[in-house]
Amino acid sequence: IDILNIVLEKNPKAYFLLENVVMKKEWRQIITDIIGVEPIMIDSALVSAQRRKSLYWTNIPNITLPEDKHIYFRDILENGTFREIPKCMYSNYGNRARIKGANYIKNDKSNTLTTSSSHTTQYLLNEDKSLCRFLTPTEFEVLQTLPIDYTNNVCKTQRYKAIGNGWTVDVIAHIFKNIE
Repeated sequence: IDILNIVLEKNPKAYFLLENVVMKKEWRQIITDIIGVEPIMIDSALVSAQRRKSLYWTNIPNITLPEDKHIYFRDILENGTFREIPKCMYSNYGNRARIKGANYIKNDKSNTLTTSSSHTTQYLLNEDKSLCRFLTPTEFEVLQTLPIDYTNNVCKTQRYKAIGNGWTVDVIAHIFKNIE
């Protein structure tokens, strides 16, 4: 809401960019009406190996969708040791993992990263879903198109949170290239 107040009160002559997750149409329309700009929905899957649909409201002109770079989840994975899935992650139906939102090696794109250090998007299941491992902070960075080790100056938990809460760099670079 703070950015909305700034836009309304100051009527900036500079460019602005507001990003948020895809939301209900009525909430989206409230923001659109206040700012006076229609958002563009861009999925980070076009520029990275992660599905991450976001809405971008901006007064930067001529924003289009970025070209698809055809980067897939399998392409960015590091070698890692898979372990037995902890019993607490199984459903009551026997050997069926109940890790909703976990990534699978066969997926073409990663699920959306989040800020939670315990969220299931950090899990990677093997092909038959019998073993798992955490995604590494480096894999998180690559999924957000950050330079490798960009966040290595903080603990691993904070790296996951910061990266999951950030923008996909290549999407923002694509939008900013339209600034004159």
